[in-house]
Amino acid sequence: MRPSPDQALVATLGVVGLSSALLPAVGGYGTVLFQVVVLNAAAIAGRLTSDAFAVHNRELIWGIALLLNVVLFGIPAAVIWLVSRKWWPRLSVALICGWCGLYLAGLFILFPATDGP
Repeated sequence: MRPSPDQALVATLGVVGLSSALLPAVGGYGTVLFQVVVLNAAAIAGRLTSDAFAVHNRELIWGIALLLNVVLFGIPAAVIWLVSRKWWPRLSVALICGWCGLYLAGLFILFPATDGP
């Protein structure tokens, strides 16, 4: 049984969402993509509430980071899905899974950040 492009998209969105649980465990400066996700989540939390509240309520920052993480992954994944799902379903599944692997590698391994705030 082969997975459909719809199943691949939903599964990879779930995997990226679950990977957000690992974000607090990242040490040092993390990667460039990690900083984009987490620092923008902190900025959004600060704008929605106040900087002081956001600093003392890390759960809010990690929740926003989860949403931001899924959105940043999901936009290119949705484009891949929309373009290729009808004509090339096997290629669509492969591209979505490949994008997921590249995204997660960029989030945790590739392009380490050498400095931070």
